[in-house]
Amino acid sequence: MTDVQTLLKEESVRVDTKIEQLLQDAGDLPMYHMLRYFMGYSNDLRQPSQGTHGKRTRSALLLLTAKLFGGSGVAVDLAAAVELFHNFTLIHDDIVDNDEMRRGQPTLWKLWGADHGINSGDAQLLLTNQVLLEVAQKDAMYGVATAQLLTRHFREICEGQYLDFELTKKALHDPLVTHEAYLEMIRKKTAVLVGAAASAGGMSAGCDDEVVHKLFTYGESLGLAYQIVDDYVSIWGEAGATGKRAYGDIIERKKTYPTLYTRDHGDTARLTTLYAKKEALTEEEVRGVVTLFEKAGAREATEAYAHTYVEKARAIAQSLPLDTASKDILMALVEKVALVAGTIESPAT
Repeated sequence: MTDVQTLLKEESVRVDTKIEQLLQDAGDLPMYHMLRYFMGYSNDLRQPSQGTHGKRTRSALLLLTAKLFGGSGVAVDLAAAVELFHNFTLIHDDIVDNDEMRRGQPTLWKLWGADHGINSGDAQLLLTNQVLLEVAQKDAMYGVATAQLLTRHFREICEGQYLDFELTKKALHDPLVTHEAYLEMIRKKTAVLVGAAASAGGMSAGCDDEVVHKLFTYGESLGLAYQIVDDYVSIWGEAGATGKRAYGDIIERKKTYPTLYTRDHGDTARLTTLYAKKEALTEEEVRGVVTLFEKAGAREATEAYAHTYVEKARAIAQSLPLDTASKDILMALVEKVALVAGTIESPAT
């Protein structure tokens, strides 16, 4: 299978070069240092730093799809906009979830306070908009339409965050807490951005509407698989591997797939009681929730559910008007992103 890791790394370097320049050009105000810190370009002492930023998978996917379909003069700008927007949501998400660690280091708000976290995140969103405006100016043929496409999907992601808030605060037994509600929430909150990245790459390279739609569905399926696997990793992943606190989804009483599956197939009464508790769950209670998940078969069910979207992404990749080598790149990306380094075994291919 194609070494997609090398390809992603090459494209991520292009994205980081673009974003680093944008943040340097923004000025010397400490607010921009906070953003450089969160993006992984410097540490909390304002010293250059590497190795603490994210994988840049979404933005690298945009660059890859643009390249596979002939290239685009504004692809790197669009990729930077995707990465800036994604990290803007994470800056605010850490505040909402009260998360003190991300990527193995203190979150922005933890170091500088929630006020600076909110304000710096807002500034990063405006930088995103600035880049999209520049794209529209650089490429009148494809840039305007692609910037509009990304902006529309960015708003969908905010809708997904809203749905997450609403789902989280509802009781586990609430009739509105359904698998369908969960799926729509993760589709908008997580999967839409992956779909947006893939389709924006194709659109900026001049692909027709049918191909752009297929690329969106490919990315969306990839994103759904990724989020379901993330639900899995939050519970059964190796401790410390995610850079986040262990069992965060259980502690926050999130309505993830393992939770809903256990509610419907396991000890409903016990799980509902624990999730209705007003006080923080004790370590023993958190371990008890994990035991309930495992007795209900939620671990295996979550694996199977993720694989349905892995297979969908594979099928769409094969249907695209590309040569075999290019299709192999997209297929390899499914394995790399959706299966999270072998946490869930890949089905036979």
